[in-house]
Amino acid sequence: MKVKNLFVPIVMIILSVIVLFLTSQFPTPLYQDSSISSSFFPNAVAVLQIIICLALIVGECLKGKVQSNQGAGFNKYSLFGAVFIVSYAVAIYLFGYLISTLLAFLVYLFFFRSKNVWYYVTALVFTSVVYYVFTNVFYVVLPEGTITG
Repeated sequence: MKVKNLFVPIVMIILSVIVLFLTSQFPTPLYQDSSISSSFFPNAVAVLQIIICLALIVGECLKGKVQSNQGAGFNKYSLFGAVFIVSYAVAIYLFGYLISTLLAFLVYLFFFRSKNVWYYVTALVFTSVVYYVFTNVFYVVLPEGTITG
């Protein structure tokens, strides 16, 4: 068992519990006809994240023997991931869900130098379908952004 392999799941569980607490404070919009409130999606992601992190911790504990922590914990991919998540959160605030999610998909595909056209088509279709389902089926208002809203 590598102790450094336990650090990220434990931190993610703590952050997910904080998200669960904070999203319980979200007000329910009065104009929304759905039984799903604005905290549904963040809560679902946080619960799934907790389950996955617990599975990672259990899997690491089942490996048994304690190993030393060798190797770098950060590389260009971990730095990209951190910058990517923060940038996506800022983009959602500025541009709303639809534009920022499509941009996030494109930046991700460009960063990993994807040349498969179907990945880009999938990004467009997935973003559009999720937007349609949440706005027209669940009647959940997705972020519109300060610039585009």
